[in-house]
Amino acid sequence: MGEAAGCFVSPSDFDVNRFIGRGCYSVVYEVAKRNGTDSGSRYALKRFFLENDSSVKCVLRERRILERLALADYESPFLPKLLYGLWCNYSSAFILREGAGCDLYDLLCHVGFLSETNARFYLTEVICGLEHLHSLNIVHLDIKPENVLFYPDGHVFLSDLDRSFDISLGMKPTLDDFTGTPLFMAPEIAKGEVIDLRADIWSLGALVAEMVAGPIRPDSHDTAHEFQRARSGTYTIRGLKRFSKPLQSFFTVCLQKNLNQRPHLKDVKKLRFLRYVDWEKANKLDLLPPYKTSEIHHRPAKEERGPLKSTDQRVLSGAFSPLRPVVFASNKAKKKQTELCAVPVDSFTEQRQSSALTDCLRKDGYTLELLNERFKCFNFVHPSLRYNYSTAKPESQSTKLTALSQDDLDTLFGDKLKIIGLEEPSSPSLFRRTRKRGLSIGD
Repeated sequence: MGEAAGCFVSPSDFDVNRFIGRGCYSVVYEVAKRNGTDSGSRYALKRFFLENDSSVKCVLRERRILERLALADYESPFLPKLLYGLWCNYSSAFILREGAGCDLYDLLCHVGFLSETNARFYLTEVICGLEHLHSLNIVHLDIKPENVLFYPDGHVFLSDLDRSFDISLGMKPTLDDFTGTPLFMAPEIAKGEVIDLRADIWSLGALVAEMVAGPIRPDSHDTAHEFQRARSGTYTIRGLKRFSKPLQSFFTVCLQKNLNQRPHLKDVKKLRFLRYVDWEKANKLDLLPPYKTSEIHHRPAKEERGPLKSTDQRVLSGAFSPLRPVVFASNKAKKKQTELCAVPVDSFTEQRQSSALTDCLRKDGYTLELLNERFKCFNFVHPSLRYNYSTAKPESQSTKLTALSQDDLDTLFGDKLKIIGLEEPSSPSLFRRTRKRGLSIGD
């Protein structure tokens, strides 16, 4: 049903512009709205493929949390904004506020380690988003550079809430709820003991360590070994003594193995490392980002790199097609197939329903009727778009940040309170990244 006919949207309401990236159960595209008061506005489309019970739970979990954020009295600019939810062809999609198409991992690959000043800027904005999430009693559970996305103006927001846990529901966590990325996972989460807001505090410590010193543990291709180290809570921060005492103290406080000795977020904000942060300015996006997004280029995972362009029609056809396109073949599949294989949407007829259920879904007890039942309330339109109160289009977020000089920075910040600065990229030969893109459980 189109927007003009009622509350919800359909694939025909969007033009698919380019492919951005993919996750475990999803692919992400840039789309443009064709009609309505937001006609011409560009969004990020996150298309999900329901392959097993875990994927269904992840999608519905993120849908519930995104709706809570969208309907809350306050919408944080440091968290994703759900504009539309779409259930079509036995598959689901989110239409979200668009970012710049790059993340903090990309920045680290580009410049190497960050200064304490610049790391503090990104930590500050992540905390702003996390503070709102925690106020709703939601634990993120997957804070990592790959999930800190850039806006075109250089500010960041915390993404990917499909692993998050909503404590306010009052439900006892199941084994599937103890999730995340082992390298950034709190020990109690890796052990499957308890889910508490302070699990995110451990992840903040690991995040800052990665920004200034690299991963807290060596990369491992053995998942079982990664979990063993996550459960033990062992970590190493390279060159710890070269950092300021406030930053050393930050690591000590946040990376406490014992959950009960770890602070809540309000106490983290009081630590010496964050003493001079102007939180009022931070929440208003008034702090100046240290890097321009035009300097940052998305660096896909090694297994995602291929000859196809982001605007290739074979790639774009996967945005709304009933079947999952082989966007990037797995290592095993590469031996048999090296090209992307996506079928145009219009070519599907009888395959549409028969292909909706994978073998894993059938084994997990799913039928087409059950899927429709689970997703019957999936469609969503943000309250600001439900009524044509205004004909003005939302402000575009597609412009690149203009160059910033050191004089600009000095003008905006006094010497004492200046917590961010523009610095030259570190030599890639000296500060090469030592790990590949981190994968969450199930990825």
